[in-house]
Amino acid sequence: MTEAEAGGPRAFFSAMRSSFDRILAAGRGDPRLVDALTAHAFDCFDRNSEIQSEGQPEPACARGCDSCCRLHVSATAPEIFLAARFLRLTAPAFARHGVDLGAKLAEAHALAAGKSQQERFASLQKCPFVIGGVCAIYPVRTLACRGHVSYDREACRAVAAGADSEATLSGAHRMIRSLIQSALRASLRDAGLDWGACEFLAGLDRAMRDEGCEARWLKGESVFADLCEDKAVAQDMAATFDALRA
Repeated sequence: MTEAEAGGPRAFFSAMRSSFDRILAAGRGDPRLVDALTAHAFDCFDRNSEIQSEGQPEPACARGCDSCCRLHVSATAPEIFLAARFLRLTAPAFARHGVDLGAKLAEAHALAAGKSQQERFASLQKCPFVIGGVCAIYPVRTLACRGHVSYDREACRAVAAGADSEATLSGAHRMIRSLIQSALRASLRDAGLDWGACEFLAGLDRAMRDEGCEARWLKGESVFADLCEDKAVAQDMAATFDALRA
């Protein structure tokens, strides 16, 4: 039995929150904290979404399918810092093949800044990490990317081409992603760490330009406060997290 089967969404959220709490209590200030948090989040997502989607068609998402890779993506600080580490690690190898990932990121962030979700999708601007139809940061992709799973590849292509239709998406993957990300944010808030979610490219661009960003976040500085996307509802979210704790 997975966490998601042990008592419904609320019980799963509480179980995830407790597990994140333990990781934060044991690793506060440890530079490996980001790795521990994201590894746990991604592992729980994989295990639970697989079970919760039993009986559904096989996902149509596969290598070379990048129709959704121009959607707006929200991410937490740990997800952003993990991606920044991966970029710094792999950038030299890509550079040898003439690909400057840092420059691609900066350009994409500049082009996307200020655009609404609809404007961004209509602009046909793809994620800067999609190279030849393949995600260059696939091992460290965000929870939002992991949770966007389609059962109809052709429908995704039609939507991306501007057709007035909808792709059939997996509700199970989306629900598990939302619960895990919310639990992570609740635990980060309880630990006194920046718990907001910001647009992935904006946050990643900052983390890449400022190598001390992660260290300051670990000390409790709100390094992405001005990029937070849900300031208007943050107070309500905090009240909900407190009520669920009670």
